[in-house]
Amino acid sequence: MEFFIAWLRATSLSMALQDQAPWLWPICETFHFIGLTLVIGVAGFFDLRLLGAMKRISFNAAKELMPWAMVGFSISLTTGMIFLISQPQEYAVKGAWWAKVSFLVIAGLNVLVFEKLLSPKLLTLGPEDDTPLSLKIVGLVSLACWFAVLYFGRMIPYLQPGLISNL
Repeated sequence: MEFFIAWLRATSLSMALQDQAPWLWPICETFHFIGLTLVIGVAGFFDLRLLGAMKRISFNAAKELMPWAMVGFSISLTTGMIFLISQPQEYAVKGAWWAKVSFLVIAGLNVLVFEKLLSPKLLTLGPEDDTPLSLKIVGLVSLACWFAVLYFGRMIPYLQPGLISNL
């Protein structure tokens, strides 16, 4: 890990971002928060609908908001990469960061399973129909992952380095 951190800090992009840290960091933090708000707000709304809440809202209507979640994810991914590239020594050694990344991967796999295997089931359901168990599981996994991403992301500054000991 030390080799990777040293290599990344020595790249011209990392050095350029390090030079801009006084003004770049607060701007990125603001946009990172906005992106997370969009992701968790929209995905959380959709996930709650999958879990059976808000039955008067059709699944298709709820799914129409998902492009906003993708906008939020793109913003957060971009700003998160800026954080990592500019200060890899602050992230790559922390268990909370690795937990956050792990939950991001699980959330991504969950979306893949939903889109490839389960999304067609959604088109056959009316607003008042009960959600099949498979879709409820997808919604629950998604909610859990996004709240774990939020939690571990917030804990990065507070938990000391260590991959497992701080989780």
